[in-house]
Amino acid sequence: MAVNKIHDHRENRSKQNTWDEKTAEWYTAEYGEHISNNLTIDNIDLGLEDIVLDIGCGSGKAARLAAKICTNGKVIGIDPSAAMIRISNNNPDGKLINLKFKRGCAEKIPVANKYFTKVIAINSLHHWQDYKKGLMEVSRVLRPGGSFLIANDIVDGDTCGHGDGPLEKPEHIISIIGKTGFINISMEKYYNEETGIYLFSSKKP
Repeated sequence: MAVNKIHDHRENRSKQNTWDEKTAEWYTAEYGEHISNNLTIDNIDLGLEDIVLDIGCGSGKAARLAAKICTNGKVIGIDPSAAMIRISNNNPDGKLINLKFKRGCAEKIPVANKYFTKVIAINSLHHWQDYKKGLMEVSRVLRPGGSFLIANDIVDGDTCGHGDGPLEKPEHIISIIGKTGFINISMEKYYNEETGIYLFSSKKP
């Protein structure tokens, strides 16, 4: 299926390391409502009582969608950008009682051990400063048997979003997930009329 609009920042790499107010507003305008959020949430198995972490929540779109499903659970969105957290909190849907946004990064998740039943990262893995440390943190905060889900846009036929090096190819991402100790690793492709995503699923033993 043809992919018409891709969430690809390669032409805007200078923005990735300076998430000030101006950049956050630009990102929200360009990608805040990107369909990859809906496509991911629609294709992961969220339950009423799930406790979900969204790493790199950006403008909070996916976290808000998840909170409307996990009505007896809780959803926390974290982002290292204070500007992004402000934008997330200012969204009317960000006021849901089971939804919270806080500043934080993958490498130091501000939550206790074994807290979440699911952790998601949508088009954010390539922004992590240290993906190996971040993956270990995901393992720390997930409950045994919990699910870890990474979604990346499909770019140029088979490339993962705008990742580089070990984050560029899907087989590399599968490998680093496995090396962190996650099991039952799988990868699926999902498409709609606007975009396509890789969805990597795994479990904490």
